[in-house]
Amino acid sequence: MQVIGTAGHVDHGKSTLVRRLTGIDPDRFEEEKRRGLTIDLGFAWVQLPSGLEAGVVDVPGHEKFVRNMLAGAGGITVCLFVVAANEGWMPQSAEHLAILDVLGVSRGVVALTKADAVDEETVAIATEEVEERLSATSLAGSTVVPCSATTGEGIPELLAALDDAVSSAPVPPDTGSPRLWVDRVFTIAGAGTVVTGTLMRGSLRAGDEIEIAPEGRRARVRAIQSHKKELSEIGPGNRVALNLAGLARQGAERGDAVVRPGKWRATRRADVKLRVLAQDVTGHDVALTEKGAHLLYAGSAETPVRLKLLGTSKVRPGEDAFAQLRLPAPLPLVPGDRFVIRDAGRVLTLGGGEVLDPLAPDARRSDEARLSLMQELASGDAGSRLAALVRAYGGLDADDALFRSGARAPGDGVVRLGSWIVSEERKAELIASVLAAVEEHHRARSLERGMPREALKQSIPLPPEAFDALLDGTGEIVQEGALVRAVAHRVSFAPEQDAARKKVLEEIEAAGFTPPLAKDLSGDRSLLRALVDGGDLVAVGDFYLTRGQAETAKRRVVEAISGGTGLTVAEIRDLLGTTRKYAVPLCEWLDATGVTRRRGDVRVLGPRAG
Repeated sequence: MQVIGTAGHVDHGKSTLVRRLTGIDPDRFEEEKRRGLTIDLGFAWVQLPSGLEAGVVDVPGHEKFVRNMLAGAGGITVCLFVVAANEGWMPQSAEHLAILDVLGVSRGVVALTKADAVDEETVAIATEEVEERLSATSLAGSTVVPCSATTGEGIPELLAALDDAVSSAPVPPDTGSPRLWVDRVFTIAGAGTVVTGTLMRGSLRAGDEIEIAPEGRRARVRAIQSHKKELSEIGPGNRVALNLAGLARQGAERGDAVVRPGKWRATRRADVKLRVLAQDVTGHDVALTEKGAHLLYAGSAETPVRLKLLGTSKVRPGEDAFAQLRLPAPLPLVPGDRFVIRDAGRVLTLGGGEVLDPLAPDARRSDEARLSLMQELASGDAGSRLAALVRAYGGLDADDALFRSGARAPGDGVVRLGSWIVSEERKAELIASVLAAVEEHHRARSLERGMPREALKQSIPLPPEAFDALLDGTGEIVQEGALVRAVAHRVSFAPEQDAARKKVLEEIEAAGFTPPLAKDLSGDRSLLRALVDGGDLVAVGDFYLTRGQAETAKRRVVEAISGGTGLTVAEIRDLLGTTRKYAVPLCEWLDATGVTRRRGDVRVLGPRAG
């Protein structure tokens, strides 16, 4: 479904026209009816000739209530622009058009109202003027329909034109992350708090848990209503009233957003592309600088904002620039969100733009790398924005990267490493760094079976989960417990190392089962580790046995126990011709390897005795 929003100068007949089209009076307040002036947003809906139904948001036209107009303009997809034929183009016509232009509203119909009060020539002149005014904006080419809400003249043609505009508008996407900017909050006796707005970006169901952003208050959707109909579920692009359980009336206000918990990040800083209006509503050129007091309008929110211009100190009328928005309180923004900037002191619209990066780091005006990145963000789709962000930062947390780009999953040019996303080039660089570090370790410590995994992790700039995923996907690296090695790496002995190896083995072998303690052996520590890793030596307590000695000890003990009920430490000592100093650690080693197990004071055969 689509939402039609009115726009136009005060007293040009917007609300009267809505009543004629819909049969619903959008003016809710007694003051509005008494003054004949729309003050706040009004809501209705219309059945179009094709059978399509569209919501209608009626906005105030008076300059004093532009802030209320902006609260409603953020959720519209089709504009019903109203210009009175007897008055023609007026200052608020210009400001409303400028607002719609910077918000990117590109589907619209112009109702040339009060056509019954003027002659055909005046209607023709007014039509030509409107078409000229629209020609350089997003509403260029919109159909202009002369009509009268009083006599009904042109109303069928106006409905047909609206039907065409609504039918041709893009279907609002469902990204799975619903957001409803709240434009009205009220209570119903016995039901509780109700919030209204235009639902975008996702669906909601009765019973869903929701969050009021940015405060984070939780509530549950008790009931859903749209156009006076009770619904169990509703999709994006609809005007919606949500009855919320567990939320006091003070728990939400205009400018808040209803979102699904865990799906949104409220931000105080966003990189944007700005456009300054060629002229303000008085026809004067107004440049935009960082000085002065500015107001930001996004969705239904109004908030003060500080502007940090990038690459320039001034944006002249009609020019574009990149900037950073700095907010006093966070807002739930995403890439592609449109906004309006107004001058708070002079109370006029300066321009607006589009959010490029909603979680931007602090920026400096002369940051050329940031400007280059923003150029890419402004010109690409979600996939290319993701690739540009990842390239710029080398790698990003996956959830942050997807949120900042608006992408739903990694695409071309990027890969996921656990909870991290990196570019394909960066992954190749990381793999090269891993191989270089491991190879260097092999060269420096050729007798070691591999490099400690933790030492390698410290040298690679990745979060732990991403590091694990990198190693798992690297076919040139073998992981062996706490060590990693290159696939082709094997421990090899230089001639002098081989001589030392033979000497150590002979020294231990010659001593039988009373070998020298490890600290007394002639070989260095790296050589002994290599001999253990290679299986030439077996560590037993604080001494070593050769592989042959270890097998002999196992065989003798198993044969002796098989012929009786078990052996004591003393009996094993005598069996191996050693001392208690060696027998105790030998027995513990036999237990640890499963050859024996202890039963009281004796050793019996263990599960691996065979």
